[in-house]
Amino acid sequence: MSDRPPLAGFDDETIERVATDHGLDPAALRTLVARHQEGVRDLPGVEDIVYEWRSQFHEDPLVHRTDAVYVLALRSSVWDEFADSLDLDGAADEALRAVHARQARSHVDGTDRLDAGAPMVLTRP
Repeated sequence: MSDRPPLAGFDDETIERVATDHGLDPAALRTLVARHQEGVRDLPGVEDIVYEWRSQFHEDPLVHRTDAVYVLALRSSVWDEFADSLDLDGAADEALRAVHARQARSHVDGTDRLDAGAPMVLTRP
């Protein structure tokens, strides 16, 4: 069981802004972000998947780490797999990626590494 809520790495303003930009209900986007975070926690776990990605990929995708979050710049194929597993349509997939990109930039200021990959924020349990 996790001590930190799945959405602890995200702020409501970012979710609401992205939802509005993509024509989605903020509550629906919040639920989608939570589903994604919970899915990572379930299989194989946040710490394990970050370790796997850091070991598997040629360039280390970890951009920033705190006690609360990991900020990563991943291959777009990783996001494609999540979109498939969450059964996302185009608009929901775009909004989920956009909220991660915007939130990642709020956690990490002034790095070009986020531009080199597909940003993802994972709330640490």
